[in-house]
Amino acid sequence: MTEVRHEDVAAYALGLLSEEEKTAFEHHLAGCGSCAAEVGSFTAMGELIKGVHPDDLLPSPPDPQVESVLV
Repeated sequence: MTEVRHEDVAAYALGLLSEEEKTAFEHHLAGCGSCAAEVGSFTAMGELIKGVHPDDLLPSPPDPQVESVLV
């Protein structure tokens, strides 16, 4: 039997669990109001980050004008 942990909420909401883990977590959700409430917030977060490309998260090069003022 698959062990269910409360920490699996994010993985479940983002679709990262295996089928076996997903099924076990859904059974857990039926009786755990805390996890059920959290799933909605993680699902919304997943929608927000779907369109983000990893390169968009890298820092941009410093603005030369700002850098010259700081030197």
